[in-house]
Amino acid sequence: MEEQYKTSYTLLQRAVDLNDDEAWKQLVAHYRRFIHYVLHGLNVPPSDLDDLAQEVLVVLLDNLSRYDRSVGRFRTWFSTIIRNTAVKDYRRRVNEKRRIEKWRTLEDIALLGRANEVDTYIEEEWATYIASQAMERVKKLFQGQAIEVFELALDGLSAPEIADRTGLTVSSVYTLKKRVKKRLYLEVLDLTQDLETC
Repeated sequence: MEEQYKTSYTLLQRAVDLNDDEAWKQLVAHYRRFIHYVLHGLNVPPSDLDDLAQEVLVVLLDNLSRYDRSVGRFRTWFSTIIRNTAVKDYRRRVNEKRRIEKWRTLEDIALLGRANEVDTYIEEEWATYIASQAMERVKKLFQGQAIEVFELALDGLSAPEIADRTGLTVSSVYTLKKRVKKRLYLEVLDLTQDLETC
């Protein structure tokens, strides 16, 4: 397992210690991209993503000592922080009557007010995030046409069509697709275990 993907309750405990800069850096490294991913999906203007992500991290730092894993998973607790920070930011924008036009539709605005829908959205985005991270790992492990074959299969092409396009035999297409799919499955399990241990 790559060190950069490991998260543990011990790391969370260490991150609470304001003197342990390394633990905090590791925690931020685990979740910064996910924060951006979710905030972008909640239609936070691109120009404000970095600032709001930083605000999420500040709220996390202020509240990390209150996290109790007996109550629930860290990711669930942390998702609430992201959601609440985004909602607070939105309300501030509305109250100040500025930049409201940057929110795509009234439905997006209403969505921010419904915690359950936002939580569901965050869960879906988490699954997508894990899959994309797993695919990035897989792409580093395979050479040649394996990834191309797998992506063409994802696009809906049949094995004979892929064979025709790549110059491979149909048997080779099936073999490569199966290898990549199996590795992707293992990487998803690995990432899920590493990032959901808390």
